[in-house]
Amino acid sequence: MSDTQQGTGDPTPVPEPTPTVQPTVRPRAALLPRRSYIPLTALVVVSAIMAGLGLASSKGWLDAEAAVEANTPDTCRSDLVPGDPTIWTGPRTPESEAVFAANTTNLPFPGVPGREGFMFWSDLQANNFSDMLGRAPWLDEQRDQWRDYFADLRAGLAREGTDLLVVVAPSSGTVYPEMLPDWAQPLRGLTHFDQLLAVSGDLPIVDVRGTMQDAAEDEWVYSAVNSHWTPYGASVAWQSISECLQDLYPDSGYDGLASADVVGVDVQAPPNEFAEWGVVAPRDDWTVPTLDPGPVTTTKVAGDGTTTDLVWPAGVDLLELPVTTSGGEMAKKALVVGDSQGTALSAFWAGSFESTVQIRHFLDDPSQRANVLDAARQSDADLVVFELTERYLSLQPPTILN
Repeated sequence: MSDTQQGTGDPTPVPEPTPTVQPTVRPRAALLPRRSYIPLTALVVVSAIMAGLGLASSKGWLDAEAAVEANTPDTCRSDLVPGDPTIWTGPRTPESEAVFAANTTNLPFPGVPGREGFMFWSDLQANNFSDMLGRAPWLDEQRDQWRDYFADLRAGLAREGTDLLVVVAPSSGTVYPEMLPDWAQPLRGLTHFDQLLAVSGDLPIVDVRGTMQDAAEDEWVYSAVNSHWTPYGASVAWQSISECLQDLYPDSGYDGLASADVVGVDVQAPPNEFAEWGVVAPRDDWTVPTLDPGPVTTTKVAGDGTTTDLVWPAGVDLLELPVTTSGGEMAKKALVVGDSQGTALSAFWAGSFESTVQIRHFLDDPSQRANVLDAARQSDADLVVFELTERYLSLQPPTILN
C-alpha cells in the first residue's frame, strides 16, 4: 500500500507494454555506467570549479564548506557515485524543466511509464519522480536541517544509552535507473540522498543501494509495478543493514541479528499498485526467497491488543502500526520508526530483538510526526531504527521534538 494519496479521477486504461523476453536473471543495460558519474569525493572539487566559472548557486551540493563525506564503515556505504549536479542547476535548468514538464504534465493517472513495463509514481506521491531524478535540489538550509536532525537525535539517544541506525530505503528508479523512461535518462541529477551523504560525516546511515544493484543482476529486487522492494530485495537490504549495524557498534552485542541467507527464490505475480488504472504487470517479478535459517516466529500485538504470530515472509503492514513484538533471539529492545518499506523488514528485526515497538514516522504529515526521543524512552529501547523511503527526503525536515 502506498503511503500517501494516489490521486483521484476516473481510471484510464493504458496500453499493455510490449512484451519482451524476461529471464529470471536480468541482464543490466549499460546506459549510464557507475564510472560515468561524478564521484562523491569529487563533489567539493566540482563545486569549487563551478563557483570559479560563475555558475554557483545556493543549492546544497555547491556548498563546499558543508561537505563532510560519509566516513562510516565500508559495510554502511555503497560504491555508487551520484548523478550530474549540473542538470537541475545553472544554465541547464530551463531546458531540463521543459523536458520534465512536457512528459509529466496532464498524466492520465499518477504514474510515469518507464522501460520494459516499469511504472513509477508521479510527483503526486510525495514528489516521487522528481526525487528520483534529483530535480529541485535542496537549498543548503534544508539539507543541513536533515543532517542536524539525525545528529541531534543521535546525541539525544546516546545520553539515554541508546544507539541509532538510519535506513534509507531507495526508490525503484534509484536501483533500476536504466528502467526510467528514455526522456528521463539525460535528466538524472544529484538526489537528496546523495546530498545528505555528502555532509553526513559519521552519522549512522546505511546506504543499501550498491548491494541492491548488485543483487538485481540475478533476481528482481523491485517489481515493475510496485514501489516497494520485493521480499527478496528486503532480504538483500537486511543483510547490508545487519552488517552495517554490527560494524557501527562493534561492542554492543548485535552479532545475534536474524540471518538472511538465501537458498532459493520463488518468482510470483506481483501486487500491482497501478492495476486500477488498467496497467498490466509485464511479467512475474515478485521474488520471495527461501531463507536458511528463516527468521524465528514471533508474537505480534496490535494496538487493540489483538495477538497473532509474525512469520516470514509476512510482515507488519503500515496501517497496523503501532504494534509490538516479542520473542526475538537477542536480549535487546528496539524501537522501529518507519513507513511501508518496513513491512518486508519487520520479521527480521522482530526475530532479532526480544521485543520491538514499531511506529510510523509520519514524515508526510507534520501534525503527527513521531517524537522519537520520547518513544525511545517509553520503550526502553537499546536501538532506534529510523527507516524512511528515499522520497521522503524531499519533504520538510522534522525537528527533534517531532
